[in-house]
Amino acid sequence: MRGRIELHGGSLPEFSSSKRLHRRVTAGVLVLVGWLWPSVAFTQDLMIPGQRALTDIEEIELVYADSQSIPKIIVRGRQTANSFVLSSHRPSDDRLDLSAQTGVWQPIVTCQTEVSLIPPLHLRIARQGTEPCGAMWSLQTTNKSLDALSFRTLLVRGTTSSPVRIELVDAQQAQAVAERLTGHFSLEVPLASLARQVDLRQLTQIRLVADTDVDLVIDELAFSTPSSEPPPTPSMGFWYWDYRAAIRDPESMVAICRKQHCRRILLQLPDVHDSDHIWTAYAQLFAVTKSADIELYALDGAPDMIDHATPLISKLDRLLGLMGNQKLPGVQLDIEPYLLDSFPEDETIFDRYLDTIDRVKSALRGRATFSVVIPFWFSSTIHRQRPLAFSVMDRVDEVAVMSYRTDADEVMAISDDVLRYGALAHVPVWLALETTSLLLERHVILKREYRTALADGVLDPVRRTLTLEPQAKMESPEQDHRMWFRIHHRTVVRPERLSFAGRTEQDVQLMITNLFARIRQATFAGLVIHDLPGYLALTR
Repeated sequence: MRGRIELHGGSLPEFSSSKRLHRRVTAGVLVLVGWLWPSVAFTQDLMIPGQRALTDIEEIELVYADSQSIPKIIVRGRQTANSFVLSSHRPSDDRLDLSAQTGVWQPIVTCQTEVSLIPPLHLRIARQGTEPCGAMWSLQTTNKSLDALSFRTLLVRGTTSSPVRIELVDAQQAQAVAERLTGHFSLEVPLASLARQVDLRQLTQIRLVADTDVDLVIDELAFSTPSSEPPPTPSMGFWYWDYRAAIRDPESMVAICRKQHCRRILLQLPDVHDSDHIWTAYAQLFAVTKSADIELYALDGAPDMIDHATPLISKLDRLLGLMGNQKLPGVQLDIEPYLLDSFPEDETIFDRYLDTIDRVKSALRGRATFSVVIPFWFSSTIHRQRPLAFSVMDRVDEVAVMSYRTDADEVMAISDDVLRYGALAHVPVWLALETTSLLLERHVILKREYRTALADGVLDPVRRTLTLEPQAKMESPEQDHRMWFRIHHRTVVRPERLSFAGRTEQDVQLMITNLFARIRQATFAGLVIHDLPGYLALTR
């Protein structure tokens, strides 16, 4: 979907500027357990917020945090299919012979094409008319696209009588010219640059295109990856929001970090209105942590920053000025624009989000490593025909993925695509674990219902009111503009599945050891824990 996301049954909690709690729940919604609530047993009138016209609403989501009786309300129009949900075949070998994967050849435009699939692949193209001509064949098998994200190179070898373009096409119909073949060719085409143009997880076609008649022989056409890559050297890090406490007692912060074998602390920037004394003391922390062989990253971000980035840029300029010639290890941006009230109906939010990342990168002028925090589901969010996570990774030096789960298999599953893209594009990836207390969330999904007898609620789009009431009390609509809805499903986000709060420090250490041993991508940078006080509060 463009400018929208699918949360696989989940939704977004309301943002609170004073707490990070709800923000961390947001990043953790993927697999939800059924919530067996009774049917609507009482009448409840709810006001729909926002300015969007409600005449095209097809789905309403109600989100109740803990024992909250008034929910956050999210309305959605008719959903466009997200191509990511199409299944893909992911080869397990280090090499994939594409000639063996091909389906039925089809000519491109008006061509006379002769193909011999008996190795080597022999293609004769007789061009007719003025349009480029060629042939294409499907990489899909049993309605599954080809997932080639784990490969590193495209190998192509053969001869051609005239220049030929070899192109890759994905499920979004995005195209990438892999290479221009001329004469005798033997090429290893890096897939990293092509991955910026097509989604390698969903390849559907390979095309051979020429502007003239061609006699082409391909001896080799395959995806390949090294049989072995350097193992990762992951580190530990902590998010820490209380910069005043860090300034008061930097030695304690450093001592705690070293005791936990951590190599990085990500510390909230001071407020723009803080005194020069606070800012100077903050800048001095970088020398303290450097002497302890710990990286200190300046951390900041808020959802409304996509419209008000100037204060952040002013803060970064102020910090860089205080640092003088001293190197600033890094800056991490944690915006979470999906927490804005206008999300998801405002389709410009992700455009403004990416623009803000570009602005901050420009303001840093290469003087610090630029890191951005993203939720895991950005890899399955298609924005302008591109996975949003990959668009972010194309802009930054590294990312930290809010992969909040207490099960190692789930952490690896929800972060796998970001890790694979990071390995291909040489972008380091940090994963994250949660240790703070979270609220239980209940979600009620209502969908449009045209049979009054089955409805659980009625929406008045003019008055912007949603009335939930028992079916026995429902009346036939008296006005044409009223819309009926039925409860489609109820789910719950259980905090114990997302956070280690209430568990032991040993549980977290076992998870860290497990993930360090199992994740083999060379660009796996390590694990960052949210947050330092939460971790220290665990039972020992």
